[in-house]
Amino acid sequence: MIFTDIQQAKEQIRWLAHNSSSNHFAAERLSSYEFDIMEKKITSKDDADILAFFDLFFESLKIKKPQWSETLEHEALPVLALVPNGGLHVIIELEADGSWKSETPIDVQKTWEFPLGTLFTSVKIERSENKKTSATEMFKEIALRQKPFVIYAAIASLSINILALGTSFFSMQVYDRVIPTQGTSTLIALSIGVFIAIFLEMILKLSRSSILDHAAKNMDIAYSHDIFSRFLKIRSDALPKSIGTLSGQLQSYGTVRSFISSAALYLVVDFPFSLLFLAVIVLIAGWQMGLIALVFLAISIITGMIFKKKIEILSQTSTMASHKKLGLLVETVENAENVKATGAGWSILSRWNALSEDGIYDDIEIRHYSELSNYMTAFFQQLSYVALVATGAYLVSETNTMTMGGLIATTILSGRVLSPIAMLPNLLVQWGRTKIAVKDLDNVYRLQSDNEGISRPLSPKIIEPRYLCQNIKFSYTKEGNLLQIAKLVVNAGERIAILGSIGSGKSTLLKILAGLYMPQEGNILINGIDMHHISRNRLNETINYLPQSVKLFSGTLRDNLLLGLVGVDDEKIMSAAQVTGLIHLINALPQGLDTLVPEGGESVSGGQKQLISITRLILTSAKVWLLDEPTASMDEVSERHMLGILNHQITSDKTLILVTHKPALLGLVNRIIVMTPNGIAMDGPRDAVLQELANRSKAQTQGK
Repeated sequence: MIFTDIQQAKEQIRWLAHNSSSNHFAAERLSSYEFDIMEKKITSKDDADILAFFDLFFESLKIKKPQWSETLEHEALPVLALVPNGGLHVIIELEADGSWKSETPIDVQKTWEFPLGTLFTSVKIERSENKKTSATEMFKEIALRQKPFVIYAAIASLSINILALGTSFFSMQVYDRVIPTQGTSTLIALSIGVFIAIFLEMILKLSRSSILDHAAKNMDIAYSHDIFSRFLKIRSDALPKSIGTLSGQLQSYGTVRSFISSAALYLVVDFPFSLLFLAVIVLIAGWQMGLIALVFLAISIITGMIFKKKIEILSQTSTMASHKKLGLLVETVENAENVKATGAGWSILSRWNALSEDGIYDDIEIRHYSELSNYMTAFFQQLSYVALVATGAYLVSETNTMTMGGLIATTILSGRVLSPIAMLPNLLVQWGRTKIAVKDLDNVYRLQSDNEGISRPLSPKIIEPRYLCQNIKFSYTKEGNLLQIAKLVVNAGERIAILGSIGSGKSTLLKILAGLYMPQEGNILINGIDMHHISRNRLNETINYLPQSVKLFSGTLRDNLLLGLVGVDDEKIMSAAQVTGLIHLINALPQGLDTLVPEGGESVSGGQKQLISITRLILTSAKVWLLDEPTASMDEVSERHMLGILNHQITSDKTLILVTHKPALLGLVNRIIVMTPNGIAMDGPRDAVLQELANRSKAQTQGK
């Protein structure tokens, strides 16, 4: 046994994930939440289970899959060793005296010989090309993982199509051998055989369907995870302003998955077997009959491709109209009261109808071209059938190159030759929508992420955060107001209020300090490290940010209080609720913490939302509190209560930066920064700044 008990295993793996100084394990530190999920996979101290866990653990850290061996080689360093009853060793170096230098959860050790049964694996970081993955590459990569299932489906389809030949050969034998000779016993034998073939064909079709469903499920899970994960990593200032359009783009992966499944089966199975059946026709009925089928096959393909470009264009405009409709719907639902209060319903309805008409007309045209292609393909199928029957009847009557049974078999097979072509119009419609979906998702994947361009973000422990902002410039648009800050220093433990007029950049500066926005110029250092180089998980553990407008998630009240937190039990929740006064709301609710909160949290008031958010902040151990109008929705009594809470909770080792327009909150701070659209106008001790502001106000009054 590697570990004596499961608790030892969890403790040592936690050390490896959070405290090992080895660069390979420190490069991709997991957040507390991510590790908590990972740790739950440790269900046994059994060696096989531990080794299986390390496969997942290495993958999460972007380390190559472990290759366990009982041999330790110098060339493989650094090496992770699992020592029986000794736990983990990260072997770093071979010393001059022949000993192995290794890091353990206890200390750094020197070992001359590891006990028998010790397992070793080299620790190698997966190669990273430091380039942004596109949605197209992501779809290809995940689809290729399903290659085994496609092969299984192709094998099943091969068997299905071979068995399908049984019906044609059965008809040919009945007309050529059974009827002329009145061979009843032969007929019975052939009927039993073809029944078995038909039954096996049905079984294989069910099996193929199950295989493809499994592949589709795997792709759906992988696509949805990758796309949503990528969305969550997009930096806040890079997010598109149209929520509905972005939502539509993120959901469009289902169209891509459906097309990949259909196209793969079509190209690997359906179309090739169309050519196989064509070859069988040539073998049975001769090249004249085969040529007829080939000509109509080519005509049907050309007919289907004629409408390809038109369908693509219409699919693009239809998809755009659909995204705009979703955006308008989201905006209207979020602002339903405002729409009703301002009487803007008729204007919104007019825009909705216009977008609906655009989408409907586009869909009608797409359906028109798709149906036209289907009708023309069916027309050529009928012509092909008539031509084959007429030519076959002539050959049977006038020559000896073909029999009546061969003619019947050929007509049956001709339907299978052209049936894949009948699928082409629908496939082209799918392709048009898929092309647009991939393009939309590529646009999402091109958006800048939290640590854009940094392949291995840093995860330093930030004990006493100190900010240094240098030559910062930020603007939402090229034409918009520019936030400019030449230099700003915030020392650990300071309490700062940011004042200023509307549009002076107060909230924007707070978001920049939270690492949510990245300035176009200049940089922000925290403890001397560029914030852009620090992982988002580490920043979240260090910085608390409370926006001015608080949104709650659908779920229970407990879910919202514990959002992103681990290791917090009900006792800690109730203790924090006692401090903030949220306990009164909890006690007033019949279901308490299990009370369901709808999307956006509209079942509670704005002040209660802020109370819930501040209670959650207390449950964290962050060193920096960034608050944007924390009492904006509270009455005077609630505000005074909240001031006492904040004053008590934000101890001397914590930093407070708050944006406010309420004089009452200035009692919390010892420094004030006054901002204007041109940057920082004043920065100094609270009383000195307030006195200066009072003097300026008095001078202006006297000037009038």
